[in-house]
Amino acid sequence: MNDKLKKNTIWNTIGITFNSFNSLFFLIIINRINGVNTAGIFSFSFSIACLLYIVGIYSGRIYQVSDTKKELTDMEYLVHKIITCLLMVGLSISFIIIRNYSIEKNIVIIILTLYKCLEAFDDTLYGYLQKNDELHIVGKSLFFKSIVGVIFFAIVDIITHDLVISCIALTFNSLLFVIFYDIRKAVRYIEKNKIRWNRVLKLFKIGFSVFAFSFLAVYIVNIQKYIIDILLDDAAQTVFGIIVMPGTIMSLCGQYITAPLLTEIVKCYKQHQCVELKKISRKIVGILLILGILVEVAAWLLGIPVLNIVYAIDLNQYKMDLIFIIMGALFYAVAGIYSTILITMRKNNMQLVIYIADSIVGVIISYYMISMWKLHGATVGYVLTMTFHVILYKIYYMNEYKKWTQEIR
Repeated sequence: MNDKLKKNTIWNTIGITFNSFNSLFFLIIINRINGVNTAGIFSFSFSIACLLYIVGIYSGRIYQVSDTKKELTDMEYLVHKIITCLLMVGLSISFIIIRNYSIEKNIVIIILTLYKCLEAFDDTLYGYLQKNDELHIVGKSLFFKSIVGVIFFAIVDIITHDLVISCIALTFNSLLFVIFYDIRKAVRYIEKNKIRWNRVLKLFKIGFSVFAFSFLAVYIVNIQKYIIDILLDDAAQTVFGIIVMPGTIMSLCGQYITAPLLTEIVKCYKQHQCVELKKISRKIVGILLILGILVEVAAWLLGIPVLNIVYAIDLNQYKMDLIFIIMGALFYAVAGIYSTILITMRKNNMQLVIYIADSIVGVIISYYMISMWKLHGATVGYVLTMTFHVILYKIYYMNEYKKWTQEIR
């Protein structure tokens, strides 16, 4: 690995990791300073903002970075991103009008949407940098923005004890980074070409399947939060947000294990190495299952006591819920591995069908379970949704793998 590639890989990994754990630190700060109900408002609002963020990035950086033929100009990607960011804000306003929350909750949803809107806008700037082999700048941006954001948020919240003002401070911090760091670093790589509006609109069509896929992927992970918002209170939202947070560890583990082997997966598929591909998939799943067992043991022994101390809240009655959540997250991570291989095989359309089925089944199961057993029902709904998810992916993967091996014989 050459020095530039090593620098890009290390900084990008650090940046993504810190950015992924931001919400964990925010929830700790708010729960300790503002209380359990306010933390619930933040937890739900942040999950809505994350869902709308998928609208903002739409097809994401993938199409932009892989557009080697320059089907769209740099300015067209930028204009497209401005449109999707405006859609984000419009959808958030429509959502709060329909739901008619308290003034504080409405404002927090709007502010956090703007915060994620800046993140979505940044994604296009990061695309320019990545195309020019400057991924380390992206990683540094994510890392320092995350660190400064958490510190700034904590200081403002300690002084004001006001969630709205703290969220405004967080968003202002992101705005400063975008203006004084991200734009200044990316602008040298932006070619100021003519904007063809038909091309901008075409990108909505081209990227729709990726957008729908990504949107539903975020949606099924947060189904229980959306139903808790309908059936339970903000305090319940906080508790569920806390016990579901360790599940993100499993998702990150899946990404970290798969990423170094992605090149090998692509190579095996292109060279028709069926046995090797099967070995790699089993190896990744095996490592993930072993890590999952270790995390489950750690959660059983230390999970609740640690969460009690960190969040300053009594969670003793939710020990089994934590175990179920980690199990569900493990299933989701395993499904993610199968998804990566299926994407390599260019099998995307059926995956969208799987996510649609998961979303429908997840809503029905979770609504019923939460209606019956409150928060315990939310964790049961989560693990059942993820169990259904991984079963569908396993069946589809095995079917496509079998067809692929038959085709090349």
